[in-house]
Amino acid sequence: MIKSKRILLASLIAGLMSGCGGGGGSTPTPTPTPTPTKTVDIGGDLTLAVGQSVALIATVNGEHSDAADISWTQTSGDPLNLVAKNSAVLAFDVKTAGDYGFKVDFTTLSGKKYSKDMSFSTTTATNILNVRRDFASREGNKVSFKLSNPVDPVTGDVVSGAFTNVTWAQTAGPTVTLDAKNTNTYTAIFKAPSVTQDTVLTFDVSALHPNGSTVTDKVNVLVQNISNIPSSSIYDEVIAKISPYNQSAPMAAGLKDCIYANYFASPCSLSKINLLGQDHIDPTVDQVMDRVITSHPWMAENFRKFLTEEDPHGDFKKLLRSVSAIVISYDIRPSYYWVATGAIHLDAEDLWLTPEQRDVIDVAPDYRSAFGKELNYLMPWRYVINDDYASSYYPKNVRLTRTVKDLVPDLGSLLYHELAHANDTFPSSTLSSVTGTSVYNAFQLRKGNTIADKLTTAHPKSSTEMMALGQVNFRGATITDAQKAYTPDDVANFFSHDNAPTEYAYSSIQEDVATLFDAAMMSARYGIERDEAVISLKDTVDSSKSYIISWGQRGRVTDPVVMPRSKFVFDLIFPELDSDTFYGALPAVRSFTIGDDWISVLEFEKTSSAPQKARGTTTPRPIELDLIRRYK
Repeated sequence: MIKSKRILLASLIAGLMSGCGGGGGSTPTPTPTPTPTKTVDIGGDLTLAVGQSVALIATVNGEHSDAADISWTQTSGDPLNLVAKNSAVLAFDVKTAGDYGFKVDFTTLSGKKYSKDMSFSTTTATNILNVRRDFASREGNKVSFKLSNPVDPVTGDVVSGAFTNVTWAQTAGPTVTLDAKNTNTYTAIFKAPSVTQDTVLTFDVSALHPNGSTVTDKVNVLVQNISNIPSSSIYDEVIAKISPYNQSAPMAAGLKDCIYANYFASPCSLSKINLLGQDHIDPTVDQVMDRVITSHPWMAENFRKFLTEEDPHGDFKKLLRSVSAIVISYDIRPSYYWVATGAIHLDAEDLWLTPEQRDVIDVAPDYRSAFGKELNYLMPWRYVINDDYASSYYPKNVRLTRTVKDLVPDLGSLLYHELAHANDTFPSSTLSSVTGTSVYNAFQLRKGNTIADKLTTAHPKSSTEMMALGQVNFRGATITDAQKAYTPDDVANFFSHDNAPTEYAYSSIQEDVATLFDAAMMSARYGIERDEAVISLKDTVDSSKSYIISWGQRGRVTDPVVMPRSKFVFDLIFPELDSDTFYGALPAVRSFTIGDDWISVLEFEKTSSAPQKARGTTTPRPIELDLIRRYK
């Protein structure tokens, strides 16, 4: 396009000169140099094979893609599952051979519009090493890639065995250092480097397939140049770009500028972003969705499906009155509630329904996962129903799908937990009297009068040993020699004679409230109970001595020493419900047999020596899943 314009311009100038006679010693008019016209450049994987995980990368020279409004549209070919249509990097899998076409629209922050069409034809060769997933990341944000399980080179079906000799080699872009703490060769984790303009980093990955052949793949990340983050920013670490689900929502500007952003230094006024219940005392799903902001639109769509299909009592809509916003992003781990903004922040791992949706979610572990490694005991927990795990196990390297109902055990308990935090600070009974210059200022005015404060006064916990261990396990406090020497029996004695619902309740008085509430609500609303136990470590010599139970209960929330505390919290969060009737319908607490092992004991009527298997896979469910906290 640029070349043809130059030719046309030169022809017009030549014609004008000849019409004027040309000779006679006159001085010719200088030919102006035309300004190059900007266009969208599309790079990435442009030679595609069936089964390949690929990406198209859209950039405009001199423009910041992070600040642009970008939209991809498939214009031809078999329909593809596109989950990042608003990103500069469009990643997808090619499942059938053929011709495909796309259009990208790129609108800069200043309003300049660019667009481009492109097409390609696939080869029929099946790609058998796939790195998930090419994507765009702001400089300084988290980046992670993962491999899918090996497949048959002819059929594309998953085969038994694993990739070995996996190597990751960077081939383009500023050099990065892979996280040395990550020992899983199927993943690569690093921080996006600083750049002065949008820059593509490329990695070549090779591995030995179970059939003995060496296979390779290429993966890209577009590192986006962003404005310098002010030192006074509330978020001093780089976070993902988010957008309101409803761009025309009444408080869309506040959602963009005041909740999950790197460029605000002080909480915004209540006129710009307030609590949902201040505007809607009985919110509808639409009104809730007006407060949702996400890194990818599918996250909001799945959240809406969950509220519509799996909240039969309307609990979540009522509890959401106490939040200013719901943030769902690929880079959030763990989930959390923050009094500085009044928002809940949800890890998208609890919301995906398709493998393509899961591909965009960061795989870096919770920063707390290394805490307490020197302790001599474990305290696992799990949600169960009908003597089995309530949630299925979905290994990250296996491409599986799930339904909205499958989200209930994890997303339901997560929402009850985070919304307990919000209601701890702003119970529904106080929403009509919230005052202050901002949500955070309103919280400061309530200090000393939250549900957690009242619970601590009325029903204090008593174990000083567990309180100290809670700081080690969940807040990274320095471990003492005495704590290293505690046996599982010691910890069982500390915990079982106190009135906390779970070990996590000792990390803060706010977590005490949340764990008392989420266990009761999951049991009452979904028939899902929580198991808690104190067990031994893995025995590397004799596996029969691994994970032996020193103490354990199912449904501890109805233990006579715990239930009064849980009812106390429930009455303050849900005063419109009768707690006596509510708790009277809950199953009575049951105790595990001391000396059994945690992995095999799920059923109270009978036990099995076989470890719990993942539904839909042949992979054993790792005990590490029963040790993590998905929230704070």
